[in-house]
Amino acid sequence: MKHLNPPLFRITLIALIVGGVVQLHGCSMIGLGDDGRGKTLADLPAAKLPDAKAKVAVLDMARIEQSYQRALSVADDPALRQQIMVRLADLEMARSEKAQLDATDMRRFYDKPVAMYSELLKIQEASVQPVKGIEADQLRYKLAKAMSLDGRNDEAAVVLDQLAGTNPESKFMAETQFRRAEKSFADGDYAAAERNYDAVVKGNNPELQQNALYMKGWAQFKRGDYDLALNSFARVLDQLIGHAKDPNDVDAALTDIGVSKANLVKDTLRVMGLSLSYLEGAKSISDLQIQLGGGRAYEYLLYQQLGQLYLDQKRFTDSAETYQHFVQHNANSDFAPSFSIKVIDVYQQGDFPSLILPAKQDFVERYGISSNYWTQRKGAIGDNALAYLHLSLQELAQFEHAQAQNFKATKNADATASFGRAAKWYREFVQTFAKDAQVAEMTFLLAECLNEAGDLPAAMDAYEQVAYGYMDKLRGADAGYAAILLPQQLVQSARSLPDNRLQEWQNRKIQNALNFADVYNTDPRAVVVLAEAANDLLQQNRYVDAKMVAERVIEWQPPAEGKLLFSSWLILGHSRFETKEYAAAEQAYVQVLNLLPAFGKSPGAPSAAQVRERIAASIYQQAEASLEFGDKDAAITQLLRITQVTPDTEIAAKAQYDAGVYLIEQEKWAQAENVYLGFRKKYPNHQLVSTLPAKMVLIYQNQSKWQLAADELVVMERTSTDPDVKRQSLYMGAELYEKSGRRAQAIEQYRRYATEYARPLANNLEAQFKLTELYGAAGDKEKRLYWLQNIINTHNRAGNAKTDRSTYLAASAQSELSQPAYDEFTRIQLTLPLKNSLQRKRAALEKALKAQEQVLAFGVSEFTTEAGFKIGEIYAQLSRDLMNSQRPKELDELALEQYEILLEEQAYPFEEKAIEIHQTNAQRSWKGTYDAGVKRSFDALAKLLPARYNKTETRVEVSNEIH
Repeated sequence: MKHLNPPLFRITLIALIVGGVVQLHGCSMIGLGDDGRGKTLADLPAAKLPDAKAKVAVLDMARIEQSYQRALSVADDPALRQQIMVRLADLEMARSEKAQLDATDMRRFYDKPVAMYSELLKIQEASVQPVKGIEADQLRYKLAKAMSLDGRNDEAAVVLDQLAGTNPESKFMAETQFRRAEKSFADGDYAAAERNYDAVVKGNNPELQQNALYMKGWAQFKRGDYDLALNSFARVLDQLIGHAKDPNDVDAALTDIGVSKANLVKDTLRVMGLSLSYLEGAKSISDLQIQLGGGRAYEYLLYQQLGQLYLDQKRFTDSAETYQHFVQHNANSDFAPSFSIKVIDVYQQGDFPSLILPAKQDFVERYGISSNYWTQRKGAIGDNALAYLHLSLQELAQFEHAQAQNFKATKNADATASFGRAAKWYREFVQTFAKDAQVAEMTFLLAECLNEAGDLPAAMDAYEQVAYGYMDKLRGADAGYAAILLPQQLVQSARSLPDNRLQEWQNRKIQNALNFADVYNTDPRAVVVLAEAANDLLQQNRYVDAKMVAERVIEWQPPAEGKLLFSSWLILGHSRFETKEYAAAEQAYVQVLNLLPAFGKSPGAPSAAQVRERIAASIYQQAEASLEFGDKDAAITQLLRITQVTPDTEIAAKAQYDAGVYLIEQEKWAQAENVYLGFRKKYPNHQLVSTLPAKMVLIYQNQSKWQLAADELVVMERTSTDPDVKRQSLYMGAELYEKSGRRAQAIEQYRRYATEYARPLANNLEAQFKLTELYGAAGDKEKRLYWLQNIINTHNRAGNAKTDRSTYLAASAQSELSQPAYDEFTRIQLTLPLKNSLQRKRAALEKALKAQEQVLAFGVSEFTTEAGFKIGEIYAQLSRDLMNSQRPKELDELALEQYEILLEEQAYPFEEKAIEIHQTNAQRSWKGTYDAGVKRSFDALAKLLPARYNKTETRVEVSNEIH
């Protein structure tokens, strides 16, 4: 408890002594000047600094007292005497104070001033008219003070009570009431003390009001009225540090008020903490703020005091709740983080491990980077809070991580969720302390937990940050490798589940592999992931990129192991092939083939046959490229090279076949023949073998190898399933056999054609016509006549399919078939008996005429004129035969003459008929037809009508020569 300091009386007494001396001297100056007021401020001399070397004269109290004693001995005026006595009592009071200060014992020092003030009071009370300037309350005040300084407190209290009762308006009332309050407080009369202190508080003495208010609170506290005490103490704090408008200004305010008042603040807070502990603790603080009409800047000190008090009392839960209460009601306070820290400290001191973790979680959630507190301050939450956040995040993350690992080890279903919680704290650490030395480690642990929690995309991001953002030397390589494995898992899940990010994961895997190989090229896994990236690029048809990466693997130093080289050469071959670098692709495939026996045993590896096929395809494409440039010779060379390099491949067969095609196009028949003969020998069962006969026919024809060409056509006709091909091959083979002089084979081919292929009509008739010619050349008249008649029959059955050619051939055949009848008619002579021979002649005539009429029926000019000629000749021949017939031998001259006349009569009509027919036939020349038949008719007419048709042509020569 803090009581009023005794030097207060001492200060007051000195002031009275000095004031009395001045007053005495001032009395002698009253009346000076014109207006009795003395000099004004204007009369004061100009201000100047005192001489620093000048010494102030020491006041000699004994001399002053002697002066007063002399004045008292000569003074008669009662009032003056009382004034002098007061001065002497004051001097004695000062002497006693000094003696008390200098003394080393506990004796009484103020008996003389007590006696002197007591005597003055008696004089004052006995006087009818009190001396002006000497007031009873002043004397009582000084008397009480002297008694109090000498430890005579009860006597002093009586005097003060007299002063309060007789002079309620005294200027010493504030100190009087204060002294009375202190006496009551010391006596345990706290209600009286409260009243007296309250009187001082309500008074007009600022110096005492604050102490009085403070002591009033103590009196209320002693009485157990803690609510009132809190209110009083709060007013004390308002007076001392209430000018601090912000909690951050409180420390400065405490400094400003000085050590003494700062200690008063400390004591006030201590007693308020006690009061709060007797009430409802922290709740009473918030209630107090409401009573005061609003929160105070120093409010946090109350919570701090109460929390510490509880802690000192080992009331850990109450202490923590106090700090929590502040945080809950002052969430945005600058002091909130430190109070949250205090909560955790209390739990730690009280050994409450189950409460520490939730408290740290609450701390992070309240002040972490995701909180409103952080956002509003843009991260400026204070160094202490930031440091604690740094520590708490680590501890929370480590705790959850360790627990998750234990769950995983025991196959607890909560493992995934626990890893997720650990990831949350790791992530917040990374976000909060982006430049911290531990950020790389924390990011790696974040990635690990995200991976275990199943959040693979986020884990991949974190691994990438460790590997390529922080370039962490300790964990970077492992993080980079993990960032390659994760997208592969995502790719697999995307293929089995609906995920539209498949392409993204594939690209991330490839890019991470490339980054790994660039940044961690000394890691033994670098070349492995690079090789896999090359394969992934190939699968995505990114051939240019795949080629570049595969080349990196092949050029890697130290050299990659054989199986990686094998796969990289294979990828390089495929990529070069797809980018049309066929020569380079061939080289790559050759390397693959060389490595295949040792390193091509893994699942999915191509067989040697497949590799050779790729080599063949590469060479084939080189040939194609040569063709595109128009260099067929180079293309042929490349194609034939395939048959040498990879003769057992399917492409080799096609290449040899195509080489023959291009040789044919260049009309290099002999080379083409050799290529296809080699093809037929090497690949007898190849499907393209069936197409060779047609090509060989062309090759042989252009080399005039007709029989070989025909033999190929026989093969075509025999092996083809196409009716048209079979038909055409048969006919063309017949032609070529005919051309080669192989008559028998030609006849056989034509015969089969004529027999088996009635359509098309034209070809059928031509085949029959060829048969007539070949049989004729062979001297087989019977078969020739058969096919001539068959031509006619075929034409007659053709109906609407008849053509000019078929008509011609039929007419030609008919013309030839009519010749025997004509010849038969001509051969028969009219001999005796004439009747018999004439009968035979007539029958032959009818037959011959009918045959020629059949020729005429076809209407073919060439054969019509011939038939016309022959008909005319038949009649002319009959006329001649009649005239040349045998005469009967028994006829006399007259009878013979008559017989002759009779024959002429019989022959003349036939001759006339012959002339008519020949004339009709000859007249065809008038219409432009002058063929052999017409000419022969003219010749016949020249004999029958020589006067008309056997005239000599006369030529008239005209000379235009000018003489």
